[in-house]
Amino acid sequence: MSSRNKAYVFLLLTTVIWGIASPVIKYTLEFISPFAFLFWRFLLTCLILTPILLVYIKKKKIKLSFSKFIKLGSLGLLGITFSLSLLFVGYNYTTAIDGILISSMSPLIVIIGGGLLLKEEVTRREKTGSLIAFLGTIVTVIQPLLEGQALALQNIKGNFLILLSAIAWAAYCLLIKKVETRDKNDPLVVTSIGFIVGFFSIIPLFLLEAVKLNTPLTLPSLPSLPGIVYMSLFSSIIAFLTYNMGYALIEASEATLFDYLRPVFAAPLAVLWLNEALTLPFLTGAFLITLGVVITEYRKSPIKQLNLAENTL
Repeated sequence: MSSRNKAYVFLLLTTVIWGIASPVIKYTLEFISPFAFLFWRFLLTCLILTPILLVYIKKKKIKLSFSKFIKLGSLGLLGITFSLSLLFVGYNYTTAIDGILISSMSPLIVIIGGGLLLKEEVTRREKTGSLIAFLGTIVTVIQPLLEGQALALQNIKGNFLILLSAIAWAAYCLLIKKVETRDKNDPLVVTSIGFIVGFFSIIPLFLLEAVKLNTPLTLPSLPSLPGIVYMSLFSSIIAFLTYNMGYALIEASEATLFDYLRPVFAAPLAVLWLNEALTLPFLTGAFLITLGVVITEYRKSPIKQLNLAENTL
């Protein structure tokens, strides 16, 4: 199997897992607070990943210098601690459908950022499509206000936090691509260090939340355990590994195209499981984002695509 096809398999698996994760997060937040959710998720993830990492480093004779650990740890703070904190707090205020649609803006941000940071080509068509999709995102963010919801401002706050999370994730994608291209870092090492740093950095936020909510530091409730296990085992370990493995094999702008598929898996679950509704403002925002994506990703020349694929085999 070619490197490109391997990347497609890895990224499609990631997309399915992260698409399902959106309704899982929203449902689980009914039984646990956001930073408590992240704390237990990261703890379980680290308990699984740390021994695997130590054995792997020894077996592969990987040299992990202090400077490299700091560099990868800093990326982990951005892509894991900061991005996921914004995401989980945002989901505490808004719907799974809105959240997954707003998160789909990340690839478009990556396309523009790829041109600025990685010197990847950004065409006029891509700029136009990104602008249209951005307008769709704005409609989605203010959707609760357009619908006259009783908790409109609260929902808009959640949508805005998820948009900030998408921007932080896009920045992480670009920086990790740049680092991996230059330093050839192993995906397992990148993923493990990111979550180890994420765990220790989330502890003070977890403690501050417990003080603010005046809640005792106890084990998570039984109804929250399936969500914690899913987010730890599948969404953290498996999905981050497959994402980094796929991301290392193809261009940043192409790898993130798979993010557009997440609503395909998230929306049906949100409607059937969480009883969320597909309203006219939501559909308007979804249409604009979809139109922007189609315009952005349309390729006029199949020959250009073929040459690009051949050059990356």
